[in-house]
Amino acid sequence: MHPKHFNTSPVLLPRRGARLAGVVCALALTLPAWAQGVSDTMPADASTSGAASGTQASSASWGTPGGGRTTFGLNVGRSTFHAPCGAVYACDDTDRYWTIYGRAMANDYWGSEIAFVDMGQMERAGGTTRAYGLNVSLVGKVPLAQSLGAFGKVGAMYGRTRTSTAAGADVASGNDNGFGLTVGAGLSWDFSPRMSAVLEWDRYNFHFRSSRDAVNTTSLGLQYHY
Repeated sequence: MHPKHFNTSPVLLPRRGARLAGVVCALALTLPAWAQGVSDTMPADASTSGAASGTQASSASWGTPGGGRTTFGLNVGRSTFHAPCGAVYACDDTDRYWTIYGRAMANDYWGSEIAFVDMGQMERAGGTTRAYGLNVSLVGKVPLAQSLGAFGKVGAMYGRTRTSTAAGADVASGNDNGFGLTVGAGLSWDFSPRMSAVLEWDRYNFHFRSSRDAVNTTSLGLQYHY
C-alpha cells in the first residue's frame, strides 16, 4: 500500500484492532485467576479418598509447579517480512527469529502464554528495518498420537519497529509501535516426561513507519515442563 494512501485512510480498522488486542490480552491474563477460583470453590468431599482429592486439585489448578502444566520454551528459526521494499534499493526480507516464552495450562487442552519475540531485521531501502515485541496468547492443544500433539494460538502483541533508510529512498523511516493480532500453529513431540520438541509457524502484525504489515516465522524449539 502506498504510504500516502495509508496515511489518509480511515483509522477505524487500527482502532478496532487495538480494542480487540486489548480484550485478548485481558482475557489471557485473567484466565489463571478464574481457573484458580474454580479450583478453590470445589467441594472438599468431591473425591472418594484423600489421595484422589489431591489428584483432582492438582489437575484443576493452573500451571501448578511440579505438575507438568508450567512450560518454559525457546524457539529459533527464520522470519519473513512483508513490509514494502521500495523501488530504488535491493531488499532482503528474511532474517533469524527467536522467542522465549512461558506457558501455563489449565488442563491438557487449553492455557495461556506470554512471550518475547524478536524478528531480526530486513535489509530495506538502503538501511534496515527491525521488529520485536511482547506477545500474549491463548493456547489450545489436541493429541494426535502417543507423545505427538497439535496446538494453535491466537493473541495480541505490543510490537516496536525501527526503520532506517538511505537518503532519497521511497520508504518512510523512523520508529513506530502499537498492538497487533497474532496467530500460530504447530506440532509438539514429547520425547521425555519433562521435554518436548516443537515445529511452529506464527504470524505477527506490526506497525511500521510506512504501513501496517505482517511478519511470518517458522521455527524449531525445545520446551521444559515442570
